Formats: sequence, C-alpha cells, structure tokens
Amino acid sequence: MDKTSSKLKVRPIVEAARESAIYIDERRKGIVSSLSTPWKKYNQVAMGGIEWGTIHTIAGMSGSGKTAIINQLETHLVTKNSDVTVLSFNFEMLARNLVSRKFASALDLSTQELHSGIPDYNLDDENYNRVVEAGRSIAELPIYYVEEAGTVPQVEKTIIEFLNEHSNVVVMLDHTLLVHGNKEERQILVDLYTMFNKLKKATHEVGKKVSFVILSQLNGDIERAERQAEPSQQFPKKKDLFGSSAAFMFSDVVMVSMNPEQMGFESYGPKHWPVAGKLYWHFLKVREGEPCVAVMANKLKYSRVEDCETY
Repeated sequence: MDKTSSKLKVRPIVEAARESAIYIDERRKGIVSSLSTPWKKYNQVAMGGIEWGTIHTIAGMSGSGKTAIINQLETHLVTKNSDVTVLSFNFEMLARNLVSRKFASALDLSTQELHSGIPDYNLDDENYNRVVEAGRSIAELPIYYVEEAGTVPQVEKTIIEFLNEHSNVVVMLDHTLLVHGNKEERQILVDLYTMFNKLKKATHEVGKKVSFVILSQLNGDIERAERQAEPSQQFPKKKDLFGSSAAFMFSDVVMVSMNPEQMGFESYGPKHWPVAGKLYWHFLKVREGEPCVAVMANKLKYSRVEDCETY
C-alpha cells in the first residue's frame, strides 16, 4: 500500500489527557526530570534543562561561544545525568579538536597552550601528563561523533540506526549550514527541523527518548554599522537567525549567544550593560516560559561559559 495515501492516525483526547496527567505526576514526584545543563540560568529558563522530546536551537555569530557551549554541554549531559548518550554531528571541526577543547576546559589551559608547540606556549611534561590523565576519563564518555557532512536523509538514517542500539540519546548538530542537499539552504533547514520533529514523536511511540540541540548562525544584518551604533538595535531578533522560520516553528528553546566585547562594543544594549568578560544569552523563544536575557561569564579562553551571579 502507498503510505502517502494511507489514513493518518486519529487519537481521542482522553488518551492525551491520561498521558498528560501521568507525566505531570511523574514530574512532580521526580520520577521524570529534564537533563541538567552546566548552567543554572539555562536550567531555570528551560524547565530544568533539556526535557526529553524537545528541540533546542543555539545560535550566534562567529566568536560568540557556540562551539564551546555545545562541547561543554555534551560532556555535562553524559557525566551529570544517568544513562544518556550523545550523538554529535560535527561537520565543521575535527573531533580531535573538539576533544582538545575538553582538555582545555578541564585543565584551565588554552588550546593555544595545548597545540602551539612554540617556546612561549610549549606544553611542559607536567601539563602533558595532566592531559594524558584527563584523556583516560574523557575516553570513557558515551559520546559519538559524526564528522562527515551529509544530506538530511543521511543524517536521519544515521540517527535511526544509532537509536537501534541506544535508548536515551541527545543528538547535537553543528552547524545547520553544512548539511548537504540539492535544495535552497533555507529549504534544507526546513527539511532538517521537520525530520527532527518527526523523529522525536516516532521515538516516543516506541519507548525511546531523544532530544536535539542544534547550532545555527546569524545572518549578516546584525553586523550592520547602523545597528551596532544604535544600542536599542544591538540585541538579536528573530529575523537575525538564518532560517528563522523553521527554527522558531519547531524549537522549544531558541537561544542566541552574544559576545559584545568581541564585537568592539564599549557597552551593550539600551541599558549600557558591561561587556568585559561577559556573554549575553538571549532566550528569544521559550515554549514553556518567558523570553529573557541571561548574563554569563566569558571563559572562552578555556573553552567554557560559566554562570555569572552579578554584573
């Protein structure tokens, strides 16, 4: 039978009501909880962290900390939450370099110190032995990388086959513009988000758990001199996300990381917030909450972002 012409499943509301009541009860009793992230503020905004069956989009300009965020997040997810596996599609960076950033974060060393090999930064034996020791722990983490870029169907097939062997999976993809295809880039994004949305529903039906964290870029409008010169226009807006329609339609959380110091600002936004050592996380969409801005501590030298209690 042609599946495209078959009838779609119809469910009475009583089934959904029963499922909702059970889920609410399990959440209040702590039987079911979201996956915690490394950041108290993210957890506060996003209902405890990353809830199973959700899509989180993290966007930003180059230098805003996106790769550090997702690298830090994947390590935290598998070490601070039980029975979680990460499948990470890294189409931009080598997995080797991503792991080097884990070393940098764990050891308070910069990647320049780890990689350069030049006299001013050459890594001594003591610190190299620290790297080796940290590597033994990192090697045991249930994190799997896909470095080869592919099409949306190839990404989907890879996830499905991975889910055949793992039950609780957080899929990460860095970044959306490197997904291949013959269609226009924005249509590829629509197909990608549609596929993720389909998978989260399908896996729920068979007792699997999956969530998605997607890295995306901003378009060039936010870098226009007119916007940068006007404090009220410095904050990111929905239209600044590349493929914003798909991201906002399917994502449960959309967060934009901004690094105003890297952009050359002396202060940030209409209230002239400080920029030295700060990142600003703009939560533009929170399906179960309110949009807001969180100030974070910029530790990107060590491939980390930390909570910042005060300005």
